[in-house]
Order: sequence, then C-alpha cells, then structure tokens
Amino acid sequence: MLPLLLISTLPAFTLLLVAPATKACCKLARELALLALLLATELLRHATAVGTKERERGARMSSKPRPALVAPEAEAETPAAAAAAGFPLLDLPELALDRVLEELSPASLAAMACVCAPLRDRCSADALWERHLRLKWGHVLGAAARKEWEAELLGGRGAARGSATRPTRRRSWVDSLACACRPFSSWIGCRWLLKGDHAPAPSSAVAAEPTPTTAPAAPPTDTVAAWYRALECGEFSFPAQVYNREDGHVGFVLSCYDAHLRYHRRTDTFTARYPPLGRKPGKEEDGVQWNRVRAPPVSTPAQDLHASDCLEELRPGDHFEIQWRKNKDFPYGWWYGVVGHQESCNGNEHMCRCHQDDMVVLEFQHYAPGSRWRQTTVSRKDHREKGDETDGFYGGIRKLQTKDEISTWRRFWPVDVLN
Repeated sequence: MLPLLLISTLPAFTLLLVAPATKACCKLARELALLALLLATELLRHATAVGTKERERGARMSSKPRPALVAPEAEAETPAAAAAAGFPLLDLPELALDRVLEELSPASLAAMACVCAPLRDRCSADALWERHLRLKWGHVLGAAARKEWEAELLGGRGAARGSATRPTRRRSWVDSLACACRPFSSWIGCRWLLKGDHAPAPSSAVAAEPTPTTAPAAPPTDTVAAWYRALECGEFSFPAQVYNREDGHVGFVLSCYDAHLRYHRRTDTFTARYPPLGRKPGKEEDGVQWNRVRAPPVSTPAQDLHASDCLEELRPGDHFEIQWRKNKDFPYGWWYGVVGHQESCNGNEHMCRCHQDDMVVLEFQHYAPGSRWRQTTVSRKDHREKGDETDGFYGGIRKLQTKDEISTWRRFWPVDVLN
C-alpha cells in the first residue's frame, strides 16, 4: 500500500512545485494539490495506526493465558478485577454514562462520536451541546442569532449566505481544511473501523483516540452540535452588539452598536461588520475581543425606537442606556449615562425630590462639564424621539438592572476621565 500511495501523490507534489503562486488561475490547482497531499498523509497515518493496533492485539491474544475457572471464594472479587481490567463504557448505567459525557470537552465529544453508532447518537444529543453552547457563546448569542440560524436551516445555507443582511466571505479550500482537517480524518477512520471486521471495543478506542484540538467533525445540520461547529469554524455570522465601535474612535466612546460578527479560531477574536451610516458604506473591524461583545439586551431593531418602560422609576444615581443617532438615516446605538439632579436640587439625599419631577436629567459624565453633550432632559409622561441635526436624536431608554451590566460599561470608561 505504501508504494501505491507514494506513486499516487507524485503528480500532486509535482503540480504543487510547478504551478506558480502568483497567477490567479493556478491558485485552485495548488489548493487541490495541497488537499491531495494532506489526505494522503492522513490515510498513511491511519493505515500505520491500524496495522500497529492489529499487531499489538495479536501479541496480547497469543500471550494471554486461558482464564481458569473462578473459585467460589473469589467470586466476590470478580467485579473489582473486571473494573481494573477495563470496564466496557457502554455497560455503564445510562445515568452514569450521561454524567461521564457531560464532563467531556466539545473536541472530546466529537472524538467519542467516532467510536461506534450508539456513542455517536449519545454524543450528538442536543442536551450535551446546549451546555457547551451556553458556556462559551451564551453571552454573545441572543434570540436574533438563533432566528437567523433557524432561517438558514429552512432556506438553505447557500440562499441565506447570499442575502444582503449578512456579509459573506469566500473561504478557500485551505481555510476550510485548516479548520476541519483533523476531524475529517477522524471521521474517515471512524467509518473504516465501523465497516471493517476488526472494530475495536469502545473502551480501547477511547483510550487510543488522541484528543483533537480543532473544531468538532460535521454533525447533522439540524442539531445544536452543527450550530456550535458553524460558529467555531466561522461559517456562520451572527447578529450581536459591540462596545466602543471602531475601537479607538473617540466619537464612539461608551457606546454599543449592532453588528454581524464572524469568529476566527486562530486569533480567538471576531470580525465585526457594522451597518451603513447614512450613505456611507458599512465598515469592518478586525480583532474584536470577547469582552467587547454582547447579545442584544432587547429585541428592538437598530432602526426602530425602543419603547421606554422605566421612566417612572428613574432616580438620581441610576444607570441607564439610551438610544442615539446622528440623523434619521443612521441606525441607533446605545449610549451609557447616569441619572442626574435638577438644577434647583442641592443633591442632598434626604431633601431630593427629583424623582417626583416630570423631567428626568440624563448625564453623560465622560464629557466635560459645560459640553453640549454632557446633559439632556426627557419627559417621564410624554417621551418620544428628541433632538435635532446638531445634537442628534435621543430615543428609547433602558434602565440597567444588574451590577454586571454596570461594571461592563464602567470597564470602558475613558482613562483621562478616571485620572
């Protein structure tokens, strides 16, 4: 088999050397040659591993003595001896097996699914992958992201990616192979072992299977595992919000804007594509860190006014988010502020009656005192979009309810204000 494998890869290796890398017409040929070489390497590794396992198994079978009859007085020690020798994983009670699978990482679950058909069904259960999806992606995936994924499943992956609402990025063969090469080779080995006559026992396969370090192998598309893999490989861009849009731009300090995000495993960061600002085309920002991303806290689209339901309970010192846009062609962004006191109030907590006034003072304390951006007022009873082309338009208000929300905003507080 080895000579045949070397002969079959010789044309691919020659094509990889001869085809110039600068010409666009030769790019596909080089990628196909590289794909052939990588697959040949994986097949050679698999053939070597299978031959080694067969030789080791034959040596153990030839050297293993025939078991003697168990004496009656030793029957009580048989379960312990069987456990020490290696208890078959599928012989565990269902609750115990489920508990073991819950402790596995996503990569280990993908490897376990290649052992046998019963484990493949168990390791593809939505309950297991929902937990991993919640732990890693829960704070950046909202209801809108789930709806887009469901729409992609219903409408087809190609049609959904061709829509105008989601940006597309052409992935070369090499990019896809870099994300899924190792799981693909594991899947090949899994299929061969299941079809062959010498499939190893589940316990021995688990012990011999190396833990993959890349994304899980492709499961059925309508499962949570498929969604997890699509997110990990950057095959699915999802709607979320990004703090401090275009990081470093002073015009977006303490703001949070809608964007479509795509994950990159190599850098553990996101690429954010923002919607157009008026007539200006949408911009992309690379290298967005996890701490700058959140799931949208409300379902209101970026172009719509949010219905404020907290105006009656706002008091001085409360933290809030308010919609703001430069003009009516722009999408809304959420901006952070603190409720302030009326001019006639001295700020004494025992004498303050600002919470009884119809007007609410909204302060943006990262602006200097006296700045036209420092303060604005809204009506509790008759609040609607307010503003003009000079100061922009203020929209709906949302009160921050938890300390985590407040601390997240304060993490982006400008350094010069702190000093």
